[in-house]
Amino acid sequence: MTTQTPPHHTGFGPESAKSHRYPPPPPPTAPVSPQQTHAVTATKPSTYWPLSIISFLCSFIFGGFGMYFSAQVTSRWDAGDVEGARKASKMALIIDIIGIVIGLLVIRLNFVRLYPFV
Repeated sequence: MTTQTPPHHTGFGPESAKSHRYPPPPPPTAPVSPQQTHAVTATKPSTYWPLSIISFLCSFIFGGFGMYFSAQVTSRWDAGDVEGARKASKMALIIDIIGIVIGLLVIRLNFVRLYPFV
C-alpha cells in the first residue's frame, strides 16, 4: 500500500500569489520641499552673530564655539531641520553668554591685579 503525501508548498507559483494578498499601495502625494514645510509653520531662529563676535573678543574658545553654533542655525534651517536650528540657536546664545561673562571676569581680575589701589 502506497500513501501519497500532500504536495510540498514552496512559496512560489500561482498558489502562493493567491494565498498572500497585500494591501494596495497608498495614493501618491505631491512632494513638499523643506522650505515649504518650515516657511509656513515656523520662523527662522536668531543666529546671534553679533553676540558671537563679542563673545569671541572676550573669550576665543567660547566665542569660537558660539560662532560654530551660529553658523549651524542657517545650515540646519536651509536643510529643513527646524528643531535642529532651534537647538543650535539656543546653544549659540548660551555659549555666547558664558563666553562674555568669563571674558569680563578675566578682564576684571587682570585689572585688579595690575592696579590694586584703584
